[in-house]
Amino acid sequence: MTKLTKLKPADRLTLIFGLLILILFLSSLTFYLFRTPKQLQRRFLFPSETGLSISGEIRPVPRSRDLETEIAAYVKELLLGPSELRMGDLFPEGTRLNQLKLLDKTLYVDFSKELVFNLENHPVSLVEIKGLVVDNLTMNYPRIESVVITVNGVEPEFEIKE
Repeated sequence: MTKLTKLKPADRLTLIFGLLILILFLSSLTFYLFRTPKQLQRRFLFPSETGLSISGEIRPVPRSRDLETEIAAYVKELLLGPSELRMGDLFPEGTRLNQLKLLDKTLYVDFSKELVFNLENHPVSLVEIKGLVVDNLTMNYPRIESVVITVNGVEPEFEIKE
């Protein structure tokens, strides 16, 4: 006879219950250690409140199997503005993401008209906004080589006029 059959029924039940708990613990530990995170830590650059300097912060962004969807989530977080009070908003109030498309290594980002029409009391110029958007995207997504920004489907003039 084996040692297991020599055990009392109550001891056998305790042993089986203990083994089940051990298996459950080991499978939970394996799942925890080898799962992919649902969020990624990304860097965000924002202007100061006066627009004279740039500061950064790190925030989680939802992970997606589709890179385009993940970048859209990042841009929406960028539109929300900084979480720290010492930083200012990058975009004028009311600016929304209309559409985003990644083709090869070029990212096309279309914003709402508020990006251009609500600049009056905004401390950051359109040229600086474009520069920070491009810097944020290329820093976090090295695959992107160029960014085309449009407003309601039209590419605004980003040159500095003298």
